[in-house]
Amino acid sequence: MKITSTYSTYAELDSKRPAIITDEESVLYGEWLDLVKRTATSFFREAQETKRVALFLPNGRLFLQLFAGACEAGWASIVGDMRWKKQEIEERIQQTSPDLIIADERLKGFFQKQRTPIIYSDEVENWIGARCDSPHSDDNVPFYIGFTSGSTGKPKAFVRSHASWIESFRCNQVDLGMTEKDHVLIPGSFVNSTFLYGALSTLFLGGTIYVLKKFSPARLTNVLEHYPISHVFVVPTMINALLKEEYQETKDITFISTGAKWLPRMKEKMHLQFPNADFYEFYGSSELSYISVLKNNEQIEYADSVGRAFHNVEVSIRDEKGKEVSTGEEGVLFVKSNMLFDGYIDQKEETKKVLQGDWATVYDVAKMNEEGYIHILGRKNDMILYGGINVYPHEIEQALIKCDGVEEVVVLGINDEYWGEKIAACIKGNVSLASLKNYCLHTLSSYKIPRVWRKIEQFPYTTGGKISRQEVRKWLEKDAL
Repeated sequence: MKITSTYSTYAELDSKRPAIITDEESVLYGEWLDLVKRTATSFFREAQETKRVALFLPNGRLFLQLFAGACEAGWASIVGDMRWKKQEIEERIQQTSPDLIIADERLKGFFQKQRTPIIYSDEVENWIGARCDSPHSDDNVPFYIGFTSGSTGKPKAFVRSHASWIESFRCNQVDLGMTEKDHVLIPGSFVNSTFLYGALSTLFLGGTIYVLKKFSPARLTNVLEHYPISHVFVVPTMINALLKEEYQETKDITFISTGAKWLPRMKEKMHLQFPNADFYEFYGSSELSYISVLKNNEQIEYADSVGRAFHNVEVSIRDEKGKEVSTGEEGVLFVKSNMLFDGYIDQKEETKKVLQGDWATVYDVAKMNEEGYIHILGRKNDMILYGGINVYPHEIEQALIKCDGVEEVVVLGINDEYWGEKIAACIKGNVSLASLKNYCLHTLSSYKIPRVWRKIEQFPYTTGGKISRQEVRKWLEKDAL
């Protein structure tokens, strides 16, 4: 089965039921099925070596149509970020070797030196022809390629199969209570897998999605006020923005969040401003998918926890020798489920570090109490979660160390009430911070640019001769008080 397999059923049951609603249009399930089938036909006609397409498009029906059409044709979509700089795009394209690039027309000229065939958004309509019988394609093939740091901090391309996501769709039904009757708001960019997953899982279940081209509190509240929204996928910064606007809503709405922990005082405000809402906070990763969920009635009593494992997930916390620790003791979190990723592209050794037999780990340190509530104590890979977006310190450090005058650099995340974590850079060397900020503006995506800058005379070191990131973090957090 593919993640697009149910579309024909919903088109037959009620072809007039809305599938996708945006600011510009409403697409019914009968129309949606036809668009996906026609798009799949166009992919079948393309030259196929890797059967991968890179998408550089804004939120909207066209993005979902191309993504779903590629899935139906047995292709894998590489979700590109339109905010990436030229070098970042070139690195991602080289990593993944797509057969085709489909990009927003505003990026014309950006891909001039790319050898990969390119179709721009204003050419897609002519590219998509009439629907015809397409050759059979395997169901459980890679369909989605994203980027994550794995266990080293260096971005890698990871692969997911249809079967892994379809298994996770069952979590929506069993653990989150979603049905085909739901109207689901998707306010964030599809570059963030949370929102892409929210859209595609809803369509698989037969619900209606409402897609914002770009998030703002005003846009989100406008949809809540004018449409029968039952569920909203969010990251904590979105909730924080709503709270700062002092927006209140008495409708029965379910908020589903991931990306960072909600602060306890934020949860109290949420329940005051959304008195009839349910809140689900889930924990997972690109490699492991859903792991645990903290449900509405647990938000206050178990505020520091990431909840209990989903119904189809087994959890094991182990010491450095691989032995399971006792209840309440800390160790590395391992997960067993049918939702695991396939691996990293051309990174067999890194894949083996994550996939270990039937179990998998991304080396998060955790402990679990007698009731099964999981507490995450830290991340061994030092990944930063900035507004729900994964940011990798190593990548920023590698960019900064190239600047003249920089001798040593450490980039890490420090706690921030609004963003969850914000990026901080500590620099040693004969260089001005102004020049480094200017350099970042031209070489890094906006969300990767450090918000906190410090120059220091000497870094603290471990006994092994490495910079003590833990001590640097303490310095920064003390300064923030």
